[in-house]
Amino acid sequence: MSSNPSQGWAIANALVMDEKGRFARRRSVGISAGLFTEFDEEPPGPDVLDAHGLWLIPGVYDCHTHISWNDFHLQDRDRRDPEERARLTTASVAATLRGGVTSARDAGGAYAGLRDAIAGGRLPGPRLQIAVDMIGPAQAGSVAAIRAAAQRALDHGAQWIKLIATAGSATPGDAVLASNFSREEIRAAVDTADRGGARVMVHTWGGNSADWAVEAGAASLEHGIYLTQEQVSRAADAGIMLVPTVTIYRHVRDMVLDGRLGGIPLPRIVDVIEAHELVVRRARDSGLPLAIGSDFTVPWQHGTNLVEVGALQRAGLTSGEALLAATSNGARLLLDGGSGVITAGHRADAVLLSGDPSDPATFENPSSVAAVVKDGILVHAEGLSD
Repeated sequence: MSSNPSQGWAIANALVMDEKGRFARRRSVGISAGLFTEFDEEPPGPDVLDAHGLWLIPGVYDCHTHISWNDFHLQDRDRRDPEERARLTTASVAATLRGGVTSARDAGGAYAGLRDAIAGGRLPGPRLQIAVDMIGPAQAGSVAAIRAAAQRALDHGAQWIKLIATAGSATPGDAVLASNFSREEIRAAVDTADRGGARVMVHTWGGNSADWAVEAGAASLEHGIYLTQEQVSRAADAGIMLVPTVTIYRHVRDMVLDGRLGGIPLPRIVDVIEAHELVVRRARDSGLPLAIGSDFTVPWQHGTNLVEVGALQRAGLTSGEALLAATSNGARLLLDGGSGVITAGHRADAVLLSGDPSDPATFENPSSVAAVVKDGILVHAEGLSD
């Protein structure tokens, strides 16, 4: 159905999400030339998808994924031959699209060739913005080194410069908040990115690096687990966005519990999960915009990305707030003015859900994604009739 994006067609009888995250039944939502067209009019032709009993939301933005990593650990990725990695990556990008993600920001690992293959229609997948590399402690130590690392990423097509400003779950106590970079180094990364037409995303659990990232003009803070109320307020005032990644730490907890992941004390990851949910609520209450990020890496995760929408609901957001984080806020963060809403004249990216989006369990079940539309084309459908 509608393999030609210039062909007019319609989705009929769905409950359609509006720009505030609310739902109302629409007689039809028209699609033509890759764009949403008229609403509640007679369908434009014989191609009509009856979506009675389904919920229609804009295409989802996963603003923090590692779509080409294939493995949780670097040494495991390095053991794979290039052909196997390419095969796994092809499967992962296709699964991510089928799972309802029509746009994504890769936070390290994906290269321009993958982005361009998707954009050119040679691979099915979400349209990508990429960071290429992750700049961390190995590149720290001087402003010149940071500038050089950022420039290398730009030279390879990066649209984002990714800074690893703090450590992670295996780091004990408050040491996890120690910054890998000086204030001047973070400022240099932002300046280099700006000169190259890119922006900066900063992995930070809190501490000085979060303050310096906001001060320097980074576009987003990633994770932000131990951000204080003052830091959240300053980030909100600066117009920055927070990308929490709640689900991945639940996955880490489960891997610790079943012995698949060592070196991380269980009390630490339990505390991380609680703190992460607290900062989500703190951000919401302080007006700090949220966008969703899965931080997914391995094949069994890709395609289940919408679980993060339910995770934000379980953390305390309303259904509407979580859906806006997954859609229009993601579009804002990626400066994608053409989508993120179901409105005439906007790009026709959308997801049909078979479950009620006010129930987090809907997003925890990948089979709830009944259909996916990208650029006006029905790219995935399960058991739907036209």
